[in-house]
Amino acid sequence: MSYSRSKRSLEIELISAEGLKVNRKPVKRKTFGVIRIDQETHHTCEEYEQGGSYPIWKHRIKTEMAVDGSVRFISVEVSYRTSGGAVKNVGVAKIPVTDFIGGFAPQGHLNFLSYRLRDEYGDKSGIVNVSIMVKPDVNDVKYASPSPLMVTSLGYTACSSQAAAAVNSRMWRPKTSSSMATTFGYGSRVVTGVPVNWGTYQRPT
Repeated sequence: MSYSRSKRSLEIELISAEGLKVNRKPVKRKTFGVIRIDQETHHTCEEYEQGGSYPIWKHRIKTEMAVDGSVRFISVEVSYRTSGGAVKNVGVAKIPVTDFIGGFAPQGHLNFLSYRLRDEYGDKSGIVNVSIMVKPDVNDVKYASPSPLMVTSLGYTACSSQAAAAVNSRMWRPKTSSSMATTFGYGSRVVTGVPVNWGTYQRPT
């Protein structure tokens, strides 16, 4: 499939997060998420009013992303505000563009994905659940929706090139998030994502 045009339209939903922690302790405050497409484009969702470690935002955005190779990841940041109004980061997840565009996920396919959040020291700080769809380009070949008979097989397709390599070496097994199992239809996958330069930090002793 050709991606000769400079941009693609995306529909992204920041659905929820699970097991949020700060300094290895469950988060109790109201959290919100920020989706960053590139250095100039970002979208912030509203705070989850009930607070706690398992927020549900269901915040949907429509945006555009360059497909000329300049954008390799989309980042999702989860944060909260202190009583004084300062913003404190819970964790960041990086979503490889190859997880939702290209051979593993054709245009028009709705991808439900989960990524591991990591704090500034590289520690696990929770999981964030998102859905991403690349809108079909009317100038490309018309996308045909998959048959219901394909639902089962789609749920077990590799979600990235890294996962595909693991499949070929028989080391990978499909996993399903317990919170996603009863919520999503076909195309749900769970991946760990890529931490943000966490190897360069060390937690203070």
